[in-house]
Amino acid sequence: MAKPDLEKICQEDLEKLIDKKIVDVSFKSYDDDCWRMHIDTDKGRIVMTFCRDWRCPVVEYRKPK
Repeated sequence: MAKPDLEKICQEDLEKLIDKKIVDVSFKSYDDDCWRMHIDTDKGRIVMTFCRDWRCPVVEYRKPK
C-alpha cells in the first residue's frame, strides 16, 4: 500500500472520534513492541493497537454494552 493511501486510512480512523464524547481512556502495553489504547466514548469503544513495526495502528470499533 502506498504511503499516502495508508496515511488516509489512519486519518479516517482517527476522524471517527469526532463528535464523540470521550469518557475514559486506558493504556496497556503487551511487550516492548506493542501497546493498546482503549478509548471509551458515549457511542462505544475504540481500541487502537500500535506496534513499533507498523506504520499505522489497527483500529477496532466496539458497540456499547
